[in-house]
Amino acid sequence: MRHKNPVGFSLLVLSAVFLLISLNPTITGSIIGVNEKISPVYLVSLIFFISSVLIFASRQTLDAIMIPTGSYKTDKERTERAYEEGKDKPGQVYLITGRIDKPVKTSQVYSIYKQLRSYGIKPGKIRIEGKSANTLEKLKQMGAHDVGIASNPTHLDSFEDLIKEAKKEGIAGNDLRVHRLTAPESFRDWVYGIVHRTIYRYELAHGGLKAVGKTKLGIKKKIIGILDRIMPEE
Repeated sequence: MRHKNPVGFSLLVLSAVFLLISLNPTITGSIIGVNEKISPVYLVSLIFFISSVLIFASRQTLDAIMIPTGSYKTDKERTERAYEEGKDKPGQVYLITGRIDKPVKTSQVYSIYKQLRSYGIKPGKIRIEGKSANTLEKLKQMGAHDVGIASNPTHLDSFEDLIKEAKKEGIAGNDLRVHRLTAPESFRDWVYGIVHRTIYRYELAHGGLKAVGKTKLGIKKKIIGILDRIMPEE
């Protein structure tokens, strides 16, 4: 994760400097453990150190938070999880990924966009990308090293497979780190996740990232269609 502000680092350096000064009795006139006196300079050092820790904890932010589309219900849950992660970080960037249907205003991508806007996220902090490979390339262009992905566990497993392949193909940098931002997962989500991951792994093994989403004979649509009939979305 990156830090938006150098104040924490400055305070940490100052705490180290004051600590060194406090350990020199010729400067402070007292040191820890001598006549049970604690140097005032040491106390200042401690205050700087605690302040730096608090700033580090509050100012950490991911380079981007990805929100992949699923069903309309899971979209809402994933967006809530993404916002929960980034709500106290004004500079946070959100990256919506998924197919961009037309008309755009009826698409799932636009629904996620509107939900983020309802939370007060500014348009300049929201990015949209319609293809997995392009998404990874965009992250590389952004210089992103730490990326949060808001989704349910089985879907996150599939994303990790894709990212592993992307690193192998040079589309994603080896220094790209994924942070799992886990959203709720229903039994239906779990079943879909298992099916999607099985298909993704088959596609990756038979053509890499270029083959993702191109399973022949309509197998994927048939399986999804059966699942929709058996377990319709609530």
